[in-house]
Amino acid sequence: MAKLTKCLSWVWRRFLDLLNIPLWLMAKLVPKSDRVWVFGAWAGDNFSDNPKWLLNYVRRELPRIRPIWLTRQRKLAKLINDMGIECYYAYSFKGYYWSAKAKVGIVCVGLSDINRYITPPILVNTWHGTPIKKVLEDFSGSKLAKTSLQRLSPFSEDPHRYALVTTGSEPEAEVMKRSFGEKAVAVTGHPRNDALINNDIKASGFITQQESHKKILYPPTHRMEGRDKIFTELVFQFMSLQTLLDDMDAFLLIKLHYYHRDEARELSSQVTADSRVKILLDEQTHGDVYPLLAQTDILITDYSSVYVDFLLTEKPIIFYCFDLTDYTQRERGFNFNYLEVTPGPKCFSFDEVSYWVSTFLQDETPYLEDRRRLKNTFHKWQDGQNSRRVTSKILETLEAL
Repeated sequence: MAKLTKCLSWVWRRFLDLLNIPLWLMAKLVPKSDRVWVFGAWAGDNFSDNPKWLLNYVRRELPRIRPIWLTRQRKLAKLINDMGIECYYAYSFKGYYWSAKAKVGIVCVGLSDINRYITPPILVNTWHGTPIKKVLEDFSGSKLAKTSLQRLSPFSEDPHRYALVTTGSEPEAEVMKRSFGEKAVAVTGHPRNDALINNDIKASGFITQQESHKKILYPPTHRMEGRDKIFTELVFQFMSLQTLLDDMDAFLLIKLHYYHRDEARELSSQVTADSRVKILLDEQTHGDVYPLLAQTDILITDYSSVYVDFLLTEKPIIFYCFDLTDYTQRERGFNFNYLEVTPGPKCFSFDEVSYWVSTFLQDETPYLEDRRRLKNTFHKWQDGQNSRRVTSKILETLEAL
């Protein structure tokens, strides 16, 4: 059944490709405006990540630019419009029109973040995390052979289509150059990290009723793009921390990866309302954990690169890497030595996690120097001006045309 579903999905996408070829050709006749920029994130499902923070900066600082958010979720489009932000369903008439009109398109994953059929001539990929894990050309799972039809399609994802790819450090840039090409990659810092440096918690995110509560955040990375459901048992492990959380007046917030959003909904229904362990859904955060990250006291993660950004806060990090060997061998490897670039305790059992939660709630200093050292390794810029640098690079690219 799974193979049949996958096959039908492939056929449907190719059918849509053929239907959109006339629109793609017509879009080439629409005059482009360097004052129209379209933004999107995570296959059009979320209002989040670097494109969101960059759009907010552009709206605030560059009034001559018309920033437009595109999404494939109609409810999300209404919500964003209610915020006073111009937003359209990506595959509506206006979604196609403004995609054809825009000269700049800004994404964090790929072309499906905006309108995959009509893309602006200048494409900017702000990416969605420091590539601690192998990605794109370094990840064997992405090297599946394309069919002749896919190679001929103008809608296929090609890393070399991007005029600009933003990164946070030289080590990160060296990794990304292998997939996107040397000329496209620039070390600008990530716009989303301006929220951490400037402590911007005004945007969406779970905020407890009293700001005095300690907050522990567990955002694990995905397993097999969400195909492996392994988090049910882990969530019930974390539920055992109730007494400790009560004693320390703390909340533990679990935010599963975008690919595990269905699993998160299932688990959320099993957690009682009065529990100090909360499961956050994409509907609550719109996929954006950065306002929450700015007010987190302890981070627990595994192989998610979110910890790299959290280093900017210098707060404690616990690495719950119970399946490290299996993850490395079965799923994907690392671009860096995992044990050397993870500045905190590596826990292979939940008892170890519990111990370090209790320790860090009382004393944040263990591993502090390691956190500061890795912060300086992975963040060239720590001034809260990443959005400004990315915008300047985009404007430079426009002027060069």
